[in-house]
Amino acid sequence: MKTMKILSGSPFALALFPLLPGCQTDKAPSHPNFLIILVDDLGYNDLGCYQTKTEGIVTPNIDRLAENGIRFTDWQSAHSISGPSRASILTGRYPSRCGYPVSSNQNAIMHYEHLGLPQDEVTIAEMLNPLGYHTAAFGKWHLGENPKFMPMRHGFDEYFGCMHNFPVGVKPQDIYEGDSLVGREIYENMHDRLTDRTIKTMKEAKENGEPFFIYLAHYLVHGPWEPSKEFTTEAEWEARMRFEGRMNQTVFPAMVREMDHQVGRLLDTMREMGLDRETVVFFLSDNGPWLTNDTLRSAGCAWPLRGSKFNTFEGGHRVPAIVSWPGTFEQGKVTGATASSMDVFPTIAALAGAQLPEGRIVDGMDISPLLLGEDMPGLNDRELLYYHATNLQAIRKGDWKLHLPRLPHQLHFMGRRNVGRGTIDSLDQPLLFNLQGDLEEVNDVAQGYPEVVKMLENLAAEYRKELGDWDVTGTGEHPLTVTKDSIIKRPVRR
Repeated sequence: MKTMKILSGSPFALALFPLLPGCQTDKAPSHPNFLIILVDDLGYNDLGCYQTKTEGIVTPNIDRLAENGIRFTDWQSAHSISGPSRASILTGRYPSRCGYPVSSNQNAIMHYEHLGLPQDEVTIAEMLNPLGYHTAAFGKWHLGENPKFMPMRHGFDEYFGCMHNFPVGVKPQDIYEGDSLVGREIYENMHDRLTDRTIKTMKEAKENGEPFFIYLAHYLVHGPWEPSKEFTTEAEWEARMRFEGRMNQTVFPAMVREMDHQVGRLLDTMREMGLDRETVVFFLSDNGPWLTNDTLRSAGCAWPLRGSKFNTFEGGHRVPAIVSWPGTFEQGKVTGATASSMDVFPTIAALAGAQLPEGRIVDGMDISPLLLGEDMPGLNDRELLYYHATNLQAIRKGDWKLHLPRLPHQLHFMGRRNVGRGTIDSLDQPLLFNLQGDLEEVNDVAQGYPEVVKMLENLAAEYRKELGDWDVTGTGEHPLTVTKDSIIKRPVRR
């Protein structure tokens, strides 16, 4: 069982970046800027640079980012639902370890009031603050809406946006500036406002001589499925009006094109300001696409992967990811190295020379050597856990992935078979797949490799002791702000 315990002031972490030989320029800043562009529900096959099969999806700006950076084909989200995935990005830890294994729900009083990312967790913003970074979070938060869980409580100097998802229909939602409610806005107007605010913060940081860390969490391409008219064809606009913002595949390409437009605005501005060679950009999706058993009433594509958002097949966890730093990182590279969204935290720490949280287990790995052109063979044999809420549903080591037995009463309500495409909520025997030759997870080889099944079952048992399960409290599991029983039950809407 492999975890990484990082101690505050680690000389390895502080010295790593200046010593790496793969750096392509001697002009790279010692404290580069960091920009995370997080897209909501973008599927593995939803970009041009990932060879999309969906007619109408054109992404020249994101493709340009890939040409100037490194594109990953095996980047794993730590969870297939938004909130826990975001918690893992910001902390470098599995959702169970950081105390946020399920998303808060503004329609459920219990979740709204009591569920959020605990204040004792250390975020990227808190890690970078001592180095003089200006830190900002813009857009969807989804890590708790009680004031004690809001972005300003987690080390960010500024926040702007709607804390949660927008509902279907053109319904204005509360908009916050820092901790203060400053008005209401509709979904389709927020995309420009987030980009405008990001550009404003970058300009101010540059004028003040401050490095910045910006966590830009877009509402696109999650619903409501209401693309702006300027990005739609006549047929797409007709579908938007006919479905009244409800999920449908017809409008989805327009939403991706709109997302690409916003990314292009940022890339162009950074180049004009001379920030492109001073800024590390992480572009990734929080989880797989929202697919249902009705292909029209779905949004996105995970081809060739099985599954979708809400489940632990590859379609829910393997997401598009691009990392770029022109002039320093390799450019135009495609890598099959296994990476995780949890890797963002320790990688930023290494590149910034930040002191890391004292005595704290970080589940992610520093992948900066890979980004700088070195081989990291250990990535291809790493162990990954696939939790859904508090239930450990699958485990992977290298190319071997084992789906574990489960019953419906053990699962969070969003992990039931009526949610997500291909979700399995009742499994009597484990399923074993080798992802190198079976990325689609269709050929169960458990009977042919009993020794691999046993090895992974034993490994899962050890991880349960540490990170828990629906009926087990792990030694390394963060105490929850709600009960596990309440997580499993469907919340009652107000």
